[in-house]
Amino acid sequence: MSKVDELAARLKQKQDRWAKEDLSADKAIELWPAQVYEMYHQIESWLTPLSEAGLNIRRVPTRVFESHSSGATFNYAIDQLLIEGNHKSILLDPIARFTVGGAGRVEIHGKGPERYMLRSGSEHGEGHWLIQTVPGPGKSRPDPLKLNEDTLLSVIQEGLDL
Repeated sequence: MSKVDELAARLKQKQDRWAKEDLSADKAIELWPAQVYEMYHQIESWLTPLSEAGLNIRRVPTRVFESHSSGATFNYAIDQLLIEGNHKSILLDPIARFTVGGAGRVEIHGKGPERYMLRSGSEHGEGHWLIQTVPGPGKSRPDPLKLNEDTLLSVIQEGLDL
């Protein structure tokens, strides 16, 4: 095989690999809103008794612009989840599907320490959500907590001063 044939074969392999990565990224973006909305639905279910007591929960449309390591860029519509009560609010903001250490990130904006939710698990299969608190200066990063009713209620209690 000549040098030019070798280079052509390498180029073809790399282009095929990038094409597969782009297809994988497209599929991940396609699934991302459904994964976020499934989590929102669970949160809304856990918060039903608080909603009946006056907590307001609503979805707010937004757009996200992000890029994949392959260079592919994405611009898509997705909802934030706004939780209001006691004249305070907490906003769950899905900022990125492609993030280091996880399969998606939703920031938690509100009173209390800086936090975010990180989706872990397989790219297209079952996953679970973790709540990570960002440490203050000079402090070590605490272990993430699995999102469940108790961990969510702790965030709600602190964020809404309940």
